[in-house]
Amino acid sequence: MNPREKLYYLVEKFIKEEYHIDLFCDEFTVVYNTEVDYNVLNNIEKTCFAELCEFTARYSPVEEDLAIPNVYFNAEQVKDKANYVYNKLMSK
Repeated sequence: MNPREKLYYLVEKFIKEEYHIDLFCDEFTVVYNTEVDYNVLNNIEKTCFAELCEFTARYSPVEEDLAIPNVYFNAEQVKDKANYVYNKLMSK
């Protein structure tokens, strides 16, 4: 499985609740930031995956973190963004 396929796999498994959010966020962030050749992604993938990576990299389950405005994202926000990305990529 190449890195692009891994991103699709991770998003699909996460929205089907087959991945715990902590593992999903860690894996997605690492694959997107270190393994993907951005030149192989189309424009929609670049935009969607970059937006989702911003959420996964800044996910926190800690209430004190979430109290800081505009820094961290909670689980519901990550799930919503993952669903948005999945639906957008599957409809192309």
